[in-house]
Amino acid sequence: MKNVRVMKALEEGPKTIEEIAEITKLPKMEVRRYLLRFLEQGKVESYQKDGKLFWKIKEKDEKEEEFKYV
Repeated sequence: MKNVRVMKALEEGPKTIEEIAEITKLPKMEVRRYLLRFLEQGKVESYQKDGKLFWKIKEKDEKEEEFKYV
């Protein structure tokens, strides 16, 4: 399950698409596709630092969790 490999790579901390591709041995475009899908699902988020785009697992917001089932 390739998507699990992408999430496991992010468990170690924020990474660029290139870094995730190197760790998972997946093509960069495939990694990007998984990340965009995870972004839509609210599982990951991205930020820019030093001109590079980093991806990380989204931290759960307690208030968000509280109203999840309302």
